Amino acid sequence: MYKAILEIGGYKIGEKVPTEKAEVWLKMYSVPHVKKVDEESEESFEDKKLETSKKESSKNVMLDDYLGRNTNVVKKNIEEDDLSQKQLEGLLKLEESDKKRKVVIQALKERLN
Repeated sequence: MYKAILEIGGYKIGEKVPTEKAEVWLKMYSVPHVKKVDEESEESFEDKKLETSKKESSKNVMLDDYLGRNTNVVKKNIEEDDLSQKQLEGLLKLEESDKKRKVVIQALKERLN
């Protein structure tokens, strides 16, 4: 289980952060915004079911959050981060449909090639 130690992605300091998001943010930032705390107590079946249903939508939120920074920061992160082909394609799709920053789109296309 992770908790926010700095405000990030709509989570305030001290709030629980989903593991999937926390692990992405740990890789994304040089200064950690989340920290790992004691292992989670057993989740109920309902919690696991809800988490699974939100999994796909949370991926889009994380990609959108990734692109929500200054153009130069996003370009640098794209060049340096270890992103999968699927993540790069998702980022490109979001960038082309939303912000349309030429520098970011070019960096994504270069990484895809």
